[in-house]
Amino acid sequence: MDEPTRDALQRLEQLEETVRRAAEELKALRAQRDAAQAEVEKLRTALKERGATLRRLEAQLMDVQTEREQVRNRIEQLVARIDSLTDPSTNSG
Repeated sequence: MDEPTRDALQRLEQLEETVRRAAEELKALRAQRDAAQAEVEKLRTALKERGATLRRLEAQLMDVQTEREQVRNRIEQLVARIDSLTDPSTNSG
């Protein structure tokens, strides 16, 4: 085999090795991309669930605040009744 042919074969082998490494790197990058996309989808699902939980908790908080206000009003009414019953100026006695 003559020198130019040997050089051409050597360059071809180097080119093949470069292409093989590039293909392996591309495969690895695609796997990383797929894993990242799966993680993004997982996080999106978790975010939706957290959003739903947040809305539910906000509604519960509003209910509790309304109930607290109602209880406070009832207590104020009861205290006013008790005061009126125990106030000497309102007693006929």
